[in-house]
Parts: sequence; structure tokens; C-alpha cells
Amino acid sequence: MNELDKIKQKIKKLFALSKSPNANEAAVALEMAQKLMIEYGIKQNDVGEFEVIEEHFKGNGNKKPPKYETYLISKIAASFGCRAGYGLQRPKSDIQYPYWGHTFVGLEHRVQIACFIAEVLLRKMKNARNDYLKQLKRVRSRIIKTKRADDFCLGWAYAVVDKLHRFTNTDAEQIAIDGYVSNLNWTANLKTISRGSKCGSNDILNGRRAAADVEIQHGVEGKKSGALLLGLK
Repeated sequence: MNELDKIKQKIKKLFALSKSPNANEAAVALEMAQKLMIEYGIKQNDVGEFEVIEEHFKGNGNKKPPKYETYLISKIAASFGCRAGYGLQRPKSDIQYPYWGHTFVGLEHRVQIACFIAEVLLRKMKNARNDYLKQLKRVRSRIIKTKRADDFCLGWAYAVVDKLHRFTNTDAEQIAIDGYVSNLNWTANLKTISRGSKCGSNDILNGRRAAADVEIQHGVEGKKSGALLLGLK
């Protein structure tokens, strides 16, 4: 085995480690693998055929997810070169009940990181929404409160999306992802809950301000790499 083959074997092991349930360990392993690939001019296909996977996670909505949530998820998916869908998820385990949730489809390592980021951001956005609702004490109408909180979340999502760095797929990778999605029963026209209030612009601005502490740092894989999320509750 020559030196290059040894490097390829090391990269394979790092990719395996990047599947670790420990998010920090997975991100570090992925970044190390990608740095070696850059240094030695190795493409992912050179160390094993890339794998397209799907991964599911629950959002904050039911059959009709909030518009701000689907906006955030779609932008995260696009940022990592993934495809996003929404529908009724049926867990393989008999213990878990079916639930309405999101699906990411894409290259294995990117899907894992995208899911991690999406889940953490959805949790943080939910917390920010609850905090904002508490500030609307003088608003007596529950409907108006809900509309204003939705606008706040939309502004929050706008601010976070601005910090995402876009990843790109090779033609072969994109064909593989599109082929995988074509075999899924995804609804073409997803219906979302879209609410707004007369104070919409102010609430959106408040949402942007509330997301100012969310920091997303990207490394490089080629020029890109694993992502680390900072400033999270």
C-alpha cells in the first residue's frame, strides 16, 4: 500500500467517524477528512461512492407547518446541497407514533450536519418565539398575538438564513439526489399556515434583532466543511 492509499484509508475512517452521534466529534472528523482531501487532491468518489440518504426530524407544526418554519428548513437544505420535504413520518419502531415532520435528502455527511443545525435552530426559534409572546402582554387578542409571533419568527429566520453559506454538489451528486427524491412520495404543493398582522414589519424587525446572537461558522470542504453552531441555548 503506497502513501496515497494510506491517506485514502484514513479518510474513509474519518468519514465513518463523522457518523458519530456526538455532534462535535462528527464535525471534527468530517473537517479533518475534508482537509486531507483538499491537501492531496482526493475526491470523495476516490475513497468510496458517495451515499445519498434521507433523515427525518419533527418540526413545530402538524399537518400544515408554519410558513416561517418551512422557509428556514428549505434554506438550510439548499445551503447544504440537500432537498427538503414535509409529510407524515412513520417510524420503523413500533414504539414510536407517526408524526408530521421534515425530511432532508442528500449526501450522507451533509444531511447529518443539516439535520443537526435544523433541529437546534428550530428549538432556539421556538424559545425566542415564547419569549416574544411574553413581551406582548398588552395584546389581548390571542389571534393577533399568534400573528405577531409568526411575523417575529419570519424575521428571525431571515436573519439566520443570511448567515448560511451555500454548498454545491457535483453534477453526479445532484443526479443521484434527484433520482432518490423521484422515488419518494412527496406532496408537490405543500400547504403551510401563513399568518400576518398589521404590525408585521415591526415584528419581523424584532425577529431579526433577536437572532443577532446566533452564529453559524463554516469551515471549508474544497472550500467547504463541517459547520459549528455557536451562541445557542
